[in-house]
Amino acid sequence: MSKNLGEVINHIMEENSTKRVLIITNHLHIFGTIHDYHNKCENCHDCLIALKDVKVAKLDEVCKCGKAGCECNLEVFVAFDWFNVNTNAIVGFSILG
Repeated sequence: MSKNLGEVINHIMEENSTKRVLIITNHLHIFGTIHDYHNKCENCHDCLIALKDVKVAKLDEVCKCGKAGCECNLEVFVAFDWFNVNTNAIVGFSILG
């Protein structure tokens, strides 16, 4: 039996004492803080990860110039107080310290 992706991400974050995450979907680049709903929500869906204090950008709009101190992406990212991600759409993630 496999765990759902939200549980896997939560476990890795607990091991690293952080709640910040970078999530990549086929179309979006998402930075945020995982909302701690574990054991608090009986109606939460396993297929969704709730994020707060989120910045989202389309992958094709993210600058790849690689210059030190690059500020090209400052206007590309849109801020959201809350953002839900379907775990089936996630193609990669990284836990941020």
